[in-house]
Amino acid sequence: MIEIECPHCKEDIELDDDDSGLFICPYCDEEFLWESEPQILETNTSDESSKSGYSHLLLPSILISVLLVLLVVLLFIFAFINSYSHAMACGWQNTC
Repeated sequence: MIEIECPHCKEDIELDDDDSGLFICPYCDEEFLWESEPQILETNTSDESSKSGYSHLLLPSILISVLLVLLVVLLFIFAFINSYSHAMACGWQNTC
């Protein structure tokens, strides 16, 4: 017995080792062709399939970029406040 996946509903179906031909899925009642000889699968080289492989990285990369920008802005604000408070400690005449 071999276990294959229905191309329509993705449910697992058991077939005999030497079965081949046209079958009806017991789960979705759709027809599919199964040949017991191994076949070379065509690779999908479309842009859409290659993009979908990295789509899960888009949101985390945007969030990391935003956090880095905020960190840089906060560092500049802290540096400005620190230098301004140091200048005010000496007074307006800078007599320190």
